[in-house]
Amino acid sequence: MRAGKMKRRVTFQKSESHRGPTGEIIYEWSDLATVWAEIRTISGRERMSSGAIYSEATVRIWTRYRDDITTGNRILYRSSNVRGQVYTLVAVIPDVDHTRLELLCKGGIFNE
Repeated sequence: MRAGKMKRRVTFQKSESHRGPTGEIIYEWSDLATVWAEIRTISGRERMSSGAIYSEATVRIWTRYRDDITTGNRILYRSSNVRGQVYTLVAVIPDVDHTRLELLCKGGIFNE
């Protein structure tokens, strides 16, 4: 694996739940790990639903192998010129030697 191409910092997040003060279940995302990654856009599209326009991007992300990453996680990507993007993991594909992960993701803009 060529480390030179991995020049973006991404944060893996996991969903956690806990009970609120009145007993309701509250779901929150917490950081799992921040790692170096390579990000490539595969495609993008806009669609209209209920009178609103939504944009969606399909990206491929490569990172070093981790055994704790599943499609239940998500990826948060922030940089100085990017407002923040959240990617949902569609597929987690390890290579044969378990040295890297290929992650197929869908996502859009994350408003913080």
